[in-house]
Amino acid sequence: MRKLSSSQELFFNTLHEIQEEVVQTALSKCSCENAERLLYDVTYETIYSIMELIDGYTKDNLQLDIIEKESKKSLKENIQLHDVCVDFIKS
Repeated sequence: MRKLSSSQELFFNTLHEIQEEVVQTALSKCSCENAERLLYDVTYETIYSIMELIDGYTKDNLQLDIIEKESKKSLKENIQLHDVCVDFIKS
């Protein structure tokens, strides 16, 4: 796994927690056999696409960043968010 700052690691772990919560909530409301697999796939693709957007790969005219308030440092520092999210988010 890549070396991440504590803020970067917190960001990706929080995304992982969000995904887990959404999947478990949806599973409790669904009776599909492969619902869990489907939900992980859908949420992974959604999160990955958001990371690509923030990294600047989705729209040339939309350049985004996520700044950690306390340190005022970018979470994108020395990494591409969409590359790192594969280490944290289930697909």
